[in-house]
Amino acid sequence: MTGTLLQSQTVSIPPISVRAFVFDKKDSLLPLSTIILNKRTSTGQTSAPGVACLITGIKTDTFLVTSGGYEVRRICFADSITKESYTIRLALQIKTSNLTPVAIYPIKDLSQIQKERAAIGKAQTRQTVGIVDAASSPITYLYERFSRDGKSREAVAILENDDRKREILKELFRTYVRAGVIELEEDEFDSFINYLNIPEPFLRSATDFELATVIRQRYLQYRAAQQIHNRNQR
Repeated sequence: MTGTLLQSQTVSIPPISVRAFVFDKKDSLLPLSTIILNKRTSTGQTSAPGVACLITGIKTDTFLVTSGGYEVRRICFADSITKESYTIRLALQIKTSNLTPVAIYPIKDLSQIQKERAAIGKAQTRQTVGIVDAASSPITYLYERFSRDGKSREAVAILENDDRKREILKELFRTYVRAGVIELEEDEFDSFINYLNIPEPFLRSATDFELATVIRQRYLQYRAAQQIHNRNQR
C-alpha cells in the first residue's frame, strides 16, 4: 500500500497556471481580444483587448491561443522548468489563405454590402457539424467546445463577429480598389484592417459616402506611415 502511494506521488503531474499577454506579430502595440483553451479539459478563458488571459491546467497540457482573424498558437510546458505559474508574451499572426494566382472574387454591389454591415453585431446562430480542426477554423473549433457555457459562447460569438467584420471590410476594399478609391493588394487587407480600427457602430450605420471618405483618409495615412517606417529602416 505504501509503495503504491509513493508511486502515485512520483508520477503525479503538478498543476500550473498560465498568464498570457497576446499581441499582433507585426504590431506589438496592437491589443487583441483573446481566447485561450485547455485542449485536454476543453475549458477556456477570454480576455478584453490588452488584458492578460489566465488559465489553469497541468504541466503536460496543450493550450490553444487565438483571436478573431488570427491563427491558433499551441503552447505546452511539458519540457519547461517546473513552476507553479508561467507568464508568456505571445505574438499572433493574421490568418492567411493560400490563394491561387487566378483567384477571382465576386464583386458585390454596395447595397448588398450595406445589408451585411447593418447586420453586424447580431447574435450568432451558426451551428457546425462534425469535427472542426483548430488550425483551419479556430473560432468554430472553440465555439463547439464552449457550446454548453453561455458566457464563453458569448465571448466566442464576439470573435466570430470580428471575423465577419473583416470579411465585410474586404468586400468593401475590393469594390474601392476597382473604383480607384484605394490601391491595395489582397495580402495587405488584414494589415490595413488592423490600422483602420473602424468602430463597429460606424461600420454598421454609416452611409456609403461617409464610409468611403473615412476609409480613403485612413488609407492615405496608412501609406504615409508605411513610407516613414521604410525610411527609418534604411
